[in-house]
Amino acid sequence: MDSLEWSKKYEVLSISRLFLRSLGFSTEGITSLTDEEMQRIADTVREYILFTAGMNFDEEVRFVVASEMVEKQGGTTA
Repeated sequence: MDSLEWSKKYEVLSISRLFLRSLGFSTEGITSLTDEEMQRIADTVREYILFTAGMNFDEEVRFVVASEMVEKQGGTTA
């Protein structure tokens, strides 16, 4: 195998707007999220999963998406 084959990345997990819908978020809320916000949600979930053993993926995504939506509406997440 050459070095390109060895460096090829394989997706471990991903989220999509369809996945957010399956978690119970409204179509309106999901539609309001930009690609940049979706990427930020995915990055945040990945960081939490990497550094927090035993977290439930679905619950973590729910928390991060809800936080992003609150911020988008001008609220705070703290």
